[in-house]
Amino acid sequence: MHLRVAVFDLDGVIVSTDTFHFEAWKRLFAKRWGIVHTPAAEELTKGVARFECMKLLARYYGIRADEEELHRAAEEKNRIYQQLLQEQLSPANILPGIPQTLVLLKERGVRTALASSSRNAPFIINRLGLTFDYCVDPAAIPHGKPAPDIYLAAMDHFGVSAQECVGVEDAVSGVASILAAGMPAIGIGPAVIAARADVVLETTAQLPQTFEELLDGPRQLDWAGGFCAALAAPARLRAPTEQRRLSQLTGYFEDRRAAENILASGSDPLVYEYHQLNAPRDPGDVAFGVTTLYPGVVGSEFYMTKGHFHGVLETGEVYYALQGSGLLLTEDRHRHTRWLPLAPGRAAYAAKGFAHRMVNTGDEPLVCFFAYRADAGHDYKTIEQSGFRKLVLRTEGGGVSIQDNPKKKQEEEV
Repeated sequence: MHLRVAVFDLDGVIVSTDTFHFEAWKRLFAKRWGIVHTPAAEELTKGVARFECMKLLARYYGIRADEEELHRAAEEKNRIYQQLLQEQLSPANILPGIPQTLVLLKERGVRTALASSSRNAPFIINRLGLTFDYCVDPAAIPHGKPAPDIYLAAMDHFGVSAQECVGVEDAVSGVASILAAGMPAIGIGPAVIAARADVVLETTAQLPQTFEELLDGPRQLDWAGGFCAALAAPARLRAPTEQRRLSQLTGYFEDRRAAENILASGSDPLVYEYHQLNAPRDPGDVAFGVTTLYPGVVGSEFYMTKGHFHGVLETGEVYYALQGSGLLLTEDRHRHTRWLPLAPGRAAYAAKGFAHRMVNTGDEPLVCFFAYRADAGHDYKTIEQSGFRKLVLRTEGGGVSIQDNPKKKQEEEV
């Protein structure tokens, strides 16, 4: 990933102003309507512009008021909030890791932007002594979060593409805004897990290391203590990636002439790729990664992975399908063959002692997460020399047929 711009939300990411907001709403509702404002109601306001918050809370508490009255109430809340900031806001409210993150990004030539829905943002960052290369004016944004407008404005200001940026948020609506703008998203706190941020951190204290990894790749994965890796986006965390093109797989397909004809035409299609975080090869560790097998056929045989036994034969491996459709073809040394369907949300288990390969029988990439004991190793040579007993073929009508491999059958009859 070539990171050029980092875009940050304010509340809950740069600074903790939650207590100020809560106290301001609490005073407003007590004064105007005699209502005790609750933390549960406060959760509705995260990442939402002021007047939208007012409308949400009015509905939550069953307040009957016209739009003009709600506008006046929202402005009164803001005056209370500003007074609290004047009296109590200090650099002590800056969240852990933020000063170090901003220094790191400046040293590495990464521009920074603030994308806050709060119109008080300029006052707050000035009071805290923080500087950003650009602050988006929320008053000039047509649609607030979760719409992408505020992040698109930051991107347009610097003239960069979405994939050269990363956004940081702590609210579901904020993460949705980042993703809608096409940017990778870093989420802070457990609330954003459901929003499908690319990387989810427990606290802002982890931001300096995360940005170092985005810029340089991970220094060292903590196999002893545990870690989280965004395997769905290998380019962002630079997980090692291996590619297999048809020229490397010619001998694996039954119709070798069809494979050679494709290559003779000047094409060498990418059949599959995988990115794997290699665990230490110690008993008890687990190696895992993601394989993407692309759609296609050689002759009538569907695209497939090489297939392998494990070096430690008594080793099973699990495949969990994330996208696409196909099957896991398995066989052991005693001629027992099984094919296990792969579809999103379905796990297939290659039992110990069975060779296994993925086969894509659909029209889109087949993406599977895999995991196996780290010290098992791989035996590709046996399959390369002998092949599988079954072929997975596309029929003339576009269906799937599983047939005996004639070459394998001839070998076994000799």
